[in-house]
Amino acid sequence: MSAARSLRLLGLALTLLAGCQRSAPTTQEAGPRRLVALAPGISETLYALGAGDQVVGLSDYSTWPPETASVTKVGSTLTPNYEAIARLKPTLILDEQVKQAPEGSLSSVAPVKVLPWLSVDDVANGIRELGRRTGREEVATKLAQKVETTLKRKAPPDAPRVLLVIGDGAAELSSIWYIRNDSLHGAALEAAGARNAVADAPAGPPNISIERLLTLDPDIILVLLDGPKLSPEEEARQLAAWKQLSVLRAVKQGHVRVVSGPGVQSTGPRILDLVEQLQAALRFDAKAP
Repeated sequence: MSAARSLRLLGLALTLLAGCQRSAPTTQEAGPRRLVALAPGISETLYALGAGDQVVGLSDYSTWPPETASVTKVGSTLTPNYEAIARLKPTLILDEQVKQAPEGSLSSVAPVKVLPWLSVDDVANGIRELGRRTGREEVATKLAQKVETTLKRKAPPDAPRVLLVIGDGAAELSSIWYIRNDSLHGAALEAAGARNAVADAPAGPPNISIERLLTLDPDIILVLLDGPKLSPEEEARQLAAWKQLSVLRAVKQGHVRVVSGPGVQSTGPRILDLVEQLQAALRFDAKAP
C-alpha cells in the first residue's frame, strides 16, 4: 500500500471518528471551547490570557505554567498523536506555522488554526487572535501591546556586540548555535540594549564555526541555557570551554556569562522576563548576578 493511500485511509478513519463527536458544524461561539495547543509558545500564551480552563490537550513539550502537568499530552507540531487528539473532542486545534507540519491531516479531526510565531509582529498578532478565539480580547490586547512596546526597542548604535548562543548540557563548543538577529530572541537581545554580533540573517541553520567566531570577535558572549537556574559550580563548567578561547575579546575582558533558568528559551510571554535577565547579564561593571 502506498504512503499516499495510507494517509488518505488514516484521514478517512479520523473523519469518521470525529464525526461521532460533531453532529453539527462547530463554530467559535457554539458550546464550551475545547482547545488543543500543539506549540509551547501558544499554550503558554493561552494560560497567560486566563484561558487555561479551555485547554484540553497540549504538546509533549509544554511545561509552563505548572498546571499544564495535569493536561493530556498529544504529541507535537511535527508528530501529533491523531487518536489522542480525536478522543479529546476538540473544538479547535492551535498550532505554529512550521514547515512539514501536517495541517491537512489534523483538519480531519477538528478545525485547525495555524499561527505564524517567529517575529515580534507574529507573536503580537497571534496573541490578539488567541484573545478573540477565547473571549479574552481585552487582556490579549494589553499583552500584545506590551510585547510590541518591549521587544521593538532599538539598541543604540554604539551598543556592545553580543553573541547570544544556545548552551548545551555537555558544555562543549563542537557545535555553536546562536540566536538570529531577526528572531524573537534576537529582538529580546536588542531590547536589552545590545547589538547582535551576527548582524546578517543566515541562509541556513544559525550555526557557526570556531573560525567564524574568531572573525566576529564579539564584545560579549552570553550562553542561554533553559532549565533550572545553574549553581555557580555548574556555570563555571559551562564557561570552561569558552575560556579556552583566550584570543577572543570577550574572554580577555571576562565578558562571558551564562543566562539560565526556566523559560529563557520560551517563545511565549516569558520572553518579556528574558529581556530583564539579559539586561542584568550585560552589566559587567557590577557584580555577576
